[in-house]
Amino acid sequence: MPHTSRLRPELLAVREQLVEERNRIREQHDRGLPSVQVCGRLTSSVDMAIQRLHDAALADMPQADANALREHSALVAHGGYGRRQLAPFSDVDLMLLHDGKIDAAITALARRLTQDVFDVGLQLGQSVRSLSDAVQLARTDPLVGTSLVESRLVLGGSELYEKYRTALVAMLQRRRAPLTLAFIDARRQERLKFGETVFVLEPNVKKSRGGLRDIHLFRWLWFLKSGEADPDRLHMLGHLSKFDHRRLSSSTSFLLRVRNEMHFAAGTARDTLVRPEQVRLAERFGIRGYDGLLPVEEFMRDYFRHTNHIWFLAHRMSDLAKPTPTLARVLGPVLGRNIDQDYRIGMHEISATQLGRTKLKSRTEEVLRLVDLARYHDRRIAQETWYHIYRSAPELPDTVDDSTARRFLQIMDTPARLGELLRRLHELGVLEKVIPGFTHARYLLQFNQYHKFTVDEHCIRAVEEASRFAERRDRLGEVYRSFQRKWLLHLALLLHDLGKGFDRDHSEVGAEMAAANAAKLGLSPADAETLTMLVRRHLEMSHLAFRRDTSDEETIARFAQSLGTPEHLTLIYLLTCADLAAVGPGVLNDWKVEVLTEIHARALRTFEPEIAPAADHRHLLRTEALRLLKGDERSSRWFAAQFDLLPETLLARLTPPQVVELLQRLQSLESTRSAAWGQYYTDAKTVEFTAGIAGGVGRGIFSSMAGTLSTFGMQIFAAETVVLADDLLLLRYQTEDNEHKTGPTPRERIDRIAAAMVASIDSPEPPKFRRIWGHDQAQANLALMQLPNEVRIDPTLPGDSTIVEVFTVDRLGLLYDLARTIHELNLVIRFAKIGTSLDRVVDVFYVTERDGTKPTDAGRLEEIATKLRQVIEPAA
Repeated sequence: MPHTSRLRPELLAVREQLVEERNRIREQHDRGLPSVQVCGRLTSSVDMAIQRLHDAALADMPQADANALREHSALVAHGGYGRRQLAPFSDVDLMLLHDGKIDAAITALARRLTQDVFDVGLQLGQSVRSLSDAVQLARTDPLVGTSLVESRLVLGGSELYEKYRTALVAMLQRRRAPLTLAFIDARRQERLKFGETVFVLEPNVKKSRGGLRDIHLFRWLWFLKSGEADPDRLHMLGHLSKFDHRRLSSSTSFLLRVRNEMHFAAGTARDTLVRPEQVRLAERFGIRGYDGLLPVEEFMRDYFRHTNHIWFLAHRMSDLAKPTPTLARVLGPVLGRNIDQDYRIGMHEISATQLGRTKLKSRTEEVLRLVDLARYHDRRIAQETWYHIYRSAPELPDTVDDSTARRFLQIMDTPARLGELLRRLHELGVLEKVIPGFTHARYLLQFNQYHKFTVDEHCIRAVEEASRFAERRDRLGEVYRSFQRKWLLHLALLLHDLGKGFDRDHSEVGAEMAAANAAKLGLSPADAETLTMLVRRHLEMSHLAFRRDTSDEETIARFAQSLGTPEHLTLIYLLTCADLAAVGPGVLNDWKVEVLTEIHARALRTFEPEIAPAADHRHLLRTEALRLLKGDERSSRWFAAQFDLLPETLLARLTPPQVVELLQRLQSLESTRSAAWGQYYTDAKTVEFTAGIAGGVGRGIFSSMAGTLSTFGMQIFAAETVVLADDLLLLRYQTEDNEHKTGPTPRERIDRIAAAMVASIDSPEPPKFRRIWGHDQAQANLALMQLPNEVRIDPTLPGDSTIVEVFTVDRLGLLYDLARTIHELNLVIRFAKIGTSLDRVVDVFYVTERDGTKPTDAGRLEEIATKLRQVIEPAA
């Protein structure tokens, strides 16, 4: 901002008036003045400021120039300023229009206004254009064209403005078809940048899908079609139904109110609805939340409801406005065909006949049939048919008859474009007639950084992700393709998270919903029980894989036996993978697929005796590895003793030659005392680091090496420590390289990290963690979730170790601090996994005392918990 002492008196006066007006309007906003009126009054205050600055500029010019400017130029508002929907700190889009006869004077006026408008505190988007230039630019540049559609004369030559307006409208009408496509495409490109789904969880109120820009698109397209952009006028003229007009007005008012509040609070332009702002707005608008919903979740549900209404209208208008291609217009009537006198299949879309419309109005099965026909024939549903179903859906019966249930389950058994089909049914309001839980789940935000979509969108995406497994060329793809009853998997995925948003465990609520839906759809008792079990237990395999030591065959066997059948096991495996994939991009990474697939394969051996059990596999591997040893090594009991203590998770991925190489590396430690090495795995896109240390127990090596890996930007997924014969310590870390996510980690980098791991042994210097750009803001966002810090200790599970689980917000060096504290408690970490639970990191440690015993004493367990809580609790 300029120093006010340097401003001319008239600028100071205008500046003060703008501030006073904005403050007065903010008070009115705070008292509940409708947002459209707030924007209108802000616009009027800017109009007055512009007029005063313009008059002052002309007063300082030679009289002849001033008179010429009054006659041959005009100030034209466009964009939001032209619509009179100016937000508190929006840019002021102003065009200095002229007829080309006073170039020197126009240049002087433009320079003066640009500086003066800035000096009084406004952000100016100014352009200087002749009448012909303005019209030509609107013709060739869709962004300019959309902005100029809703122009408004602020002051100046009214005759010039009318000429401009007449020429602009005439050009727009002549080029209506190409400009319609250009406007739609320009908006599509903008949505791709700012959020193509309505359910972006930190949306841009203006530019994300369903935002204010889609209201503008709706207005622009109507202007091209009818010469009228104002929704009130469109309603009066009969172009916009009362139902649509009411929804559009309500949603426009809501979004403008949100945007005005964001601007007023920030004191500057703010359009992105970040998490802290969502929380603040929920409180500011007096939203309390209910029935297991946080206030912010209720606010965002309202937000998504409005943006979905806007998107529906904008999308509908876009489809209606697009010109029909010449080929389709000429050949469509010839090549089109009817289906049972109910539907007409055209070149690009399917539409209902009058008979079909009658059926669609009262029969849910008929809607399912139409949507499935559209999928089968790869046609979009014609807008008028779509709108007919949309308006009729609330009156469809809530009961599901046998024929509707059969058709729905047939649809669910066909993977092709299934997610798209379900999304169509949901948008139409029909899916909830078959699956009632979607009424509650609609627009339901999960207020965390982990889930990237609302509950309803996540459930549909889970089905969509599962159907895409058919395209995978790995074991996951093979299992999905060979699984016969896909409808059962897809139905479980559609239901699995619908229990969220209540004040009980969502898995239990969801299981009750699953049982009710099974009865509604007429499933057999056995299938109903399976469906209910899948929803109730849909998180178990993920917890097993990423929080437990799966090298123990008894753990795997107990999990498999609890599921009862191979089909149940396969269903849980596929459901877990699809659920993770639907959380957000990159959540189901290759490493997680590998871990889950390995558990599935090992667990299947429990049910299939013809497959060699793990013990037989281990015996065969041991026999072959010992055979490959050299003569003197083969006769040494050392190699056999070390092999017998290697964990199953390691042996599962090693060939006999690799086992031999590992044992030979470990034997060399008798002279070198310590070594570390790494290997990049292409399939999983992970780097596995292995270290061996002679006499390594009780020296805090796990924490020091974990700290070293973190300093190099390696994200640790899992870690394992094994005490082999002769006090030989073996450590393994599964990591992802944050600096090389798109390709393999270079060998020289791996070797450098391995050398640093060895150098960290017994080092008195703690690791120095690099600051990560944006990390502090991410931490602040996570703190908004208000998830508690927890330390859970369970000494009751079978095995030699006590399990310690630490739930907290992640931070730099957390794993090192926790592991170091465990070391200082004279405990040994036998195994560790690092996962997530919503927005909390979950560090899981299997620990024993230094003498190998299992800590179980209540006092000892409380000591461990207290020390670890001190690490994760914020300082007072």
